[in-house]
Amino acid sequence: MTMSLESPRRWGFLDPYVLVVGAVSLVTFALHGLTGTLSRDLSVYTYAGQQVVDGHPPYLGILNRAGPLAHLAPALGVGIARIVGIDDLVGARLLFMAISVLCVCTAYLLGRDLFGSPLVGLVTAATFLSFQGFIEYASNGPREKTLMMLFILLALWAMVHRRWFAAGLCVSLATLTLQIGFFAAAPAVLVALLLAPGEGGRIRALLRFVAGGLTPVLVFLGYFALVGALKDAVDAFLVLNFRYSTSSPLTDHIGSHVNKLKEGYGVTLWFMLVGLAVLVVLSFAILSPKARREHAWVVPVTAMGVATVVAVFWTVRDLDGWPDAFTVLPLAAVGMGALVALCTARLPRPFRFGSGLAWVGLATVLALVFSVTQRSHVLVDQRNAVTAALAQLPADATIVTMNAPQPLVLSGKRNPTRFMMFTGGLDQYMDDTWPGGLRQFGRELDHGKPTLVAMGVPSRVWLKHAVKANYVRVGKAPGWVWFARKSLGEAELRRLRDAIHHPARAAREARAAQSSSASAPVRHDR
Repeated sequence: MTMSLESPRRWGFLDPYVLVVGAVSLVTFALHGLTGTLSRDLSVYTYAGQQVVDGHPPYLGILNRAGPLAHLAPALGVGIARIVGIDDLVGARLLFMAISVLCVCTAYLLGRDLFGSPLVGLVTAATFLSFQGFIEYASNGPREKTLMMLFILLALWAMVHRRWFAAGLCVSLATLTLQIGFFAAAPAVLVALLLAPGEGGRIRALLRFVAGGLTPVLVFLGYFALVGALKDAVDAFLVLNFRYSTSSPLTDHIGSHVNKLKEGYGVTLWFMLVGLAVLVVLSFAILSPKARREHAWVVPVTAMGVATVVAVFWTVRDLDGWPDAFTVLPLAAVGMGALVALCTARLPRPFRFGSGLAWVGLATVLALVFSVTQRSHVLVDQRNAVTAALAQLPADATIVTMNAPQPLVLSGKRNPTRFMMFTGGLDQYMDDTWPGGLRQFGRELDHGKPTLVAMGVPSRVWLKHAVKANYVRVGKAPGWVWFARKSLGEAELRRLRDAIHHPARAAREARAAQSSSASAPVRHDR
């Protein structure tokens, strides 16, 4: 069957262009590779997934301020990886690449159904695909914001079709992945619901929306109560964020924040800004009775315009880095789709068709160029750093991490405590809740006499004090600094320093020795 690019017919996932969008997205992400840097935040979610697979519920394996789905989604990737016999991190990254493909496909469906045009859907999807920061985490995750965006897109798509239960469900799932997802999805759905015709219809719609939103919340409350972790979950999800979370407004050091956004999105930052502005301007069409009568898109676009204002306000209020702008990417992509649709509406059909495809081609080429030219292989160096260090130590060597879970992810070892992150208010939470505060926590870290300490950035004074007495710095890896126990002795410390200083060579030697022995090869999973 064929389908015109300007046909308003809705085929759902039977639409053949969904397959085209999915294939192009998959190629784009695959070209970017799976060996990008395992940053501190990415390792938090990977380690959280590993802990869930090992039997530790969310928040009990590692304290984290995001929602429980930020732990459970990487766990699915890790679990699949162990079943098929591949590396934990590779499994999680492949899963999140698939989620990213679903994001682009859903962006297509959203644009198509909003304006009744597959061409506009392709423009929306291509714009979404072009966002450089999105590509970065599509293959070099896992990042919780990727899953959050999928649920935001699904909530907006359900809103367009007035599927209020499904919309409430997706808003809830977005929030249970990362709390800031609420501010992009909920305002849009609620405004669209309130603008729906008929008072009785609005009440029923609101009840469906609330029922959809409560369903996953009740499921998770029951789950955490069943495993005895309800208080831990409430503290992590609510208390940490509302009482202890620190913010970094865009207005503070605005130049630095703008540079971060440019670094994360490049030229596609302009696509984002223009798309968001278009949605806000188009939302005023609700004031025109003629526009409301003639265009089905007026109400949902108005709803998304309101959501844009709310989401941008929240992003400006708390912008720690360019990934914090992910909440507005779905809205910006829809805005660019709307712009192309309206600017070409009065053109003859061939010009309208050509103009739309020209934008699709431009955005896709930008995405492909970024994927190919901005590949990173830092993960290889990080793996070598961990292999090289552990090869010099007994098999039962232990690692304690402070703001650097990367070695735990890559070695399959477990931190002796679920507390390993001390930034963004987590340090204050620990100081208030741990008996004796942070200094006592630092003193107790040595009780198990760990072999290595991996310290990330930032390094607090109390952290340095915690390792000063019994540990000595032995080298640096991409993302953390190694400290080793002084009691290892000068000879072993010297070998350790040499291996860390030449990690590629030491890792090759370790792998060669293992492959020639009868022991099992080194694995980076469990």
